[in-house]
Amino acid sequence: MNLVKWIFCTVAVAVVDVAQAVQKPEDTARFREQVVSVTDFGAIPNDGKDDTRALRRAAEYCRTHAGTTLVMPAGVYRLRDAEAERLEEEVLSGKMGPNPESEIFRPYYPYVRGLDFSGSEGVTVEAQGAVLLCEGWMEPVSIVDSRNFTLRGLTIDYLRKPFSEGVVTDVDEESFTVRFRPERKITAEMPFPRLMLWDDTIGGIYRDPFYFAERTVLDDHSVRFKGRLPARMVGAAVAAPHSFHFRPAILILRSEQTRIEGVTIHSQPGMGIVGFDSRDVSVVRLSVIPADGYTFSTNTDATHFACCEGIVSFDGCLFRGQGDDATNVHGYYHDITSVKGDTVALELRAPTFTHAQVPDVPRVGDRMEVVRISTLVPEGEVEVMDVFHQEGTVDVKVRVRGTLPEKFGDYYLFNVSKLPRLEFRRSIVWGNLARGVLSKTRGVCIEDNIFRGCTGTAIHVGAESEWKEGTHAKDVTIARNVIVGCGLGAGCQYGASGIAVVIGAPDTEQTLLHDGIRIEGNTIVGTSENECGIVVRNAGNVSLRNNRVEGCRSAVQTVSTEHLSVE
Repeated sequence: MNLVKWIFCTVAVAVVDVAQAVQKPEDTARFREQVVSVTDFGAIPNDGKDDTRALRRAAEYCRTHAGTTLVMPAGVYRLRDAEAERLEEEVLSGKMGPNPESEIFRPYYPYVRGLDFSGSEGVTVEAQGAVLLCEGWMEPVSIVDSRNFTLRGLTIDYLRKPFSEGVVTDVDEESFTVRFRPERKITAEMPFPRLMLWDDTIGGIYRDPFYFAERTVLDDHSVRFKGRLPARMVGAAVAAPHSFHFRPAILILRSEQTRIEGVTIHSQPGMGIVGFDSRDVSVVRLSVIPADGYTFSTNTDATHFACCEGIVSFDGCLFRGQGDDATNVHGYYHDITSVKGDTVALELRAPTFTHAQVPDVPRVGDRMEVVRISTLVPEGEVEVMDVFHQEGTVDVKVRVRGTLPEKFGDYYLFNVSKLPRLEFRRSIVWGNLARGVLSKTRGVCIEDNIFRGCTGTAIHVGAESEWKEGTHAKDVTIARNVIVGCGLGAGCQYGASGIAVVIGAPDTEQTLLHDGIRIEGNTIVGTSENECGIVVRNAGNVSLRNNRVEGCRSAVQTVSTEHLSVE
């Protein structure tokens, strides 16, 4: 069976005979497995009533009863919160300004947790066919300080989408008109920080989004935007997210052994899944896709994992119409702000801080590379001996063992102890803004996937100094992927349609950073606008074998490479 047929036709059937569940001997002493239903707490699907209190009581039960299997019978559940609705209203009314992210996406900004499973142990949520319909901007599912947590089958969506969707009705030389759905009244104060359009000619998002476009509101649902579009875009679907980043649909924070299986995310005022400071996350048959009748899904990344350990794995997933990468896996470069003896003050100067909006705090025993800012080349390593951080603040100091440079302002510290392996297999990324897979970690397999219509390069391996996200790669295999019509716009790396192994640093002249790169058996179909199918820069021990590249100006471009084998 070919890959497309397998992903689209395989039905995930989770059969759980909870009455005859067999416990592992090592678990028996810690807790006794038990099964409860959300209906036991008063949540009845499809009755049109607000299920929030009942669902939260069920989540609280899971937090306090290790080993619980919580069953959500199929149907729609309303998750409504007054504070979340107030925030939504304030954003849409313009109270948070034209770029709400700058107000609502800050460290420790107060927000609403929909279902809070913090502190859970051995909990499984069985929710095949259950739809969590959120009302108000929130974080629908919070998995924090948890161990052995499984979420299976749940669909997350919003009654009122966190974007306005419409179609292009008219195009002239300097502007275009969009007719939005009659779901909400469009006002002059409503924030439209970005416009994304669907381009049927490439089967993906139009190459260039419009940021903070000047506009004239013509009536309650029609808006004239300043900007140039080709005439063929008349009739194209348009999404206007009302913010960039906010809370994710699912947060995985400081947790171990988390499994997300058969989950669907239709929309979120932010990312789909954010994993931070966690170990071993499995994402199986996740779908981040538009709701029926819509073209776009999450406002930003479908998934994003930072400062994790163990393994982050994807298998059989589907991504479509999201406003950024399908996944981004990385650690953070920290600026050194002061050094007193062996004590170092760190500051994370990433443009949006961490995507969990809590600091990246090293631990005693962690190894931190001393990285030159201009080149991102590690020039030493220190070990963390002590940590100074107060909960609720972003200030972090560490006492280290090892040699620090005298000109410490020229260097980052990067925690290589918080880098997971990444597996991304048998998945489809179809039509999104930016990259498909963005990998900044070590020990990577990206195999047997299909990428189509990504505005950026489909697979991007490389550190990005601007975002303070690293690090350079070691031991990477990119094999048997099919890539079509990618790399025509936002997020394209050095003109590469298919695969880019690069470094985003101020000075990359003759530096060797990536090591052990195998790019084998991939098929890349680009266009004459793509400089190449594959670009490899600043890398050693590179093997390029049996790759087929069509349509691009050149198949492969390499710069500053060593021990390169091309077949």
